[in-house]
Amino acid sequence: MEQTITLHILGRTFTFQTESDVPDARKVAARFEDAVKKVQSQYKGKLVNVDKETILILTGLNIASEKYKLEERHQRFFRRMTEKSAVVLSELEKAVAC
Repeated sequence: MEQTITLHILGRTFTFQTESDVPDARKVAARFEDAVKKVQSQYKGKLVNVDKETILILTGLNIASEKYKLEERHQRFFRRMTEKSAVVLSELEKAVAC
């Protein structure tokens, strides 16, 4: 069932449709809004004037970086579990053969 979600980012309102659960979609939207605010706060009080487009691009890059790190961590974990499972299976096969 499609649901409507509204984001308020950088003084603008964005509305979109989602098929995911509304609580999940709202959490994702809130996380994105928080990520934008975090980037904004990094430039507050500095002499550099950063436009809204740059803030959104930096936010996207930060999120992509976090996703990449999580994927790498997941792959390392999966490899480690695969290796450990192979050792356990090998030991079980030896025990059964005896």
